[in-house]
Amino acid sequence: MENPKRYTITAALPYTNGPVHIGHLAGVYVPGDIYTRYLRAKGKDVIYVCGSDEHGVPITIKAKKEGVTPQQIVDKYHGIIKQSFQDFGISFDNYSRTSAKIHHKTASDFFKKLNDGDKFIVETNEQLYDADANQFLADRFVIGTCPKCGNEESYGDQCEKCGTSHNATDLINPKSAITGNKPSLKETKHWYLPLDQYEAWLREWIVVGHEKDWKPNVRGQVKSWLDDGLR
Repeated sequence: MENPKRYTITAALPYTNGPVHIGHLAGVYVPGDIYTRYLRAKGKDVIYVCGSDEHGVPITIKAKKEGVTPQQIVDKYHGIIKQSFQDFGISFDNYSRTSAKIHHKTASDFFKKLNDGDKFIVETNEQLYDADANQFLADRFVIGTCPKCGNEESYGDQCEKCGTSHNATDLINPKSAITGNKPSLKETKHWYLPLDQYEAWLREWIVVGHEKDWKPNVRGQVKSWLDDGLR
């Protein structure tokens, strides 16, 4: 790999549904900070960026349980998390949040550019719906039995026991995490980015000839996704 002219270092965005703990710091943010400080000491052009993820389903669920708005939850924990990083001496050049106007504009610009270029496939399909809550159930809004391992507490997007990713409609005996009701099926429109069209490019960019550029477990995981076929 060629030596880069500049370095951009980032870390997983913490969910603002609770404070960070020592495991988060030691596992993600401290290693990034150490590498950033090392590069700065070497005189490299480097920036360390991160931010609070304020658009997760767990945030909405926590807000419902506490009887407050999702915005109140994210405002509370964004401040706590940011202060924790400062107290621990993590040297972010920029620590932002996904509710920032620049984030919304950038994400919107990406979507509009792809949509204007006819890169999406638009489909109408059936999704789980909770009539009492008046909303569709995705990700952690629905719990049911994993179709692969039989775990009865699997989420709508992934089973925490066997690690299998699936759709909420794949769950056996699903129930709403909001009301506990059995959901119905309701039609809704979705925009899909057909990743299979970019599979060859991604394989060349990430896997082919990059054996020494990634940790073996990271490269192996990505390679397995590509080998299984993107969709």
